[in-house]
Amino acid sequence: MKIYLQILIIILTVIIPIQLLSQNFSWQADTTTKYGSPGEEIYFHTYIFNNTANQIKLRIIRTVNNIPAGWFSSLCSGGINGYCYAPNISVVPDSVEAFNQKELGINVGTDLIPNQGDITVRIEEWNNPSSSLTKSFIASTMPTKIRYSLSVTGEYRLYTNYPNPFNPSTTIPFEIAGKSSQRTILVIYNVVGQMIMKLFDGHLAPGLHQVTWDGRDALGRTASSGIYFIELRTEQHFLMGKMFLLK
Repeated sequence: MKIYLQILIIILTVIIPIQLLSQNFSWQADTTTKYGSPGEEIYFHTYIFNNTANQIKLRIIRTVNNIPAGWFSSLCSGGINGYCYAPNISVVPDSVEAFNQKELGINVGTDLIPNQGDITVRIEEWNNPSSSLTKSFIASTMPTKIRYSLSVTGEYRLYTNYPNPFNPSTTIPFEIAGKSSQRTILVIYNVVGQMIMKLFDGHLAPGLHQVTWDGRDALGRTASSGIYFIELRTEQHFLMGKMFLLK
C-alpha cells in the first residue's frame, strides 16, 4: 500500500505538472523557404501535431501577407484530400484529433514576373490564444541562391531546386528515409522525356543530401532554355520535380 501511495504522489507532483506546462500542440514545416518557376503555384507543407488526449480546436491566422501585386496566398487544410480557403480569408478555424496530426498548407500563386513574397502564419488555441506558434514563409521565383532551411523529416522528399529559374547551375536538395543506405538515382529529363543527364547513381545513407546540375547534358553540351524534370528513384520510391533553365 505504501508503494502505491508513493507512486501516486510522484504522478501528482511531477508528471501531471510537466504535462500541464508542455505545449498542447506542435507545428513542423518541410521548409520555410521555397522556390518555383514564374507563373506556377508554390505550396508549403506543414503539419500540426496534437500532443493531448483530447481534440484540440485551433485558430489559423495569416498575420502578414507581403506578396507582390498579381500574386495570391491561401490557407489550406487537410493536405491532398483537403481544401484551400479563398485568398481574402486570413482567419480560419481548424481542429486536430487526440494524439493525431493534420496538414496545414500555405499555397502561393505567382505571376510571370520573377519576384519574392513573405507570409507569416500564427496558430493559436481557440480558447487560449496565449498558447500559439508562429512561422514565416518565403516564396520566391527569383533566380537567387538563398538556401533552404531544411530539417530531417524521416521521409522520402525531393525539394524544389534553388535557384529556380536558374542559369547556369542549380542545386537539388532531397532526403532519403529508412534505416540503412540504399541505391539512389537522380536523373534529368527534358519535356519530351529524353534523358539529359544522370546526376547520381550510387548508395546513400538516410538523411539530407544535395547535388548540383551545371546545365549540361551527358555529352557536356549546354542545355537550352526551358522546363526540365528531376527524377529521384530509390529501391522503394519514385519522386518527380520540375525546374526552369532561363538564359
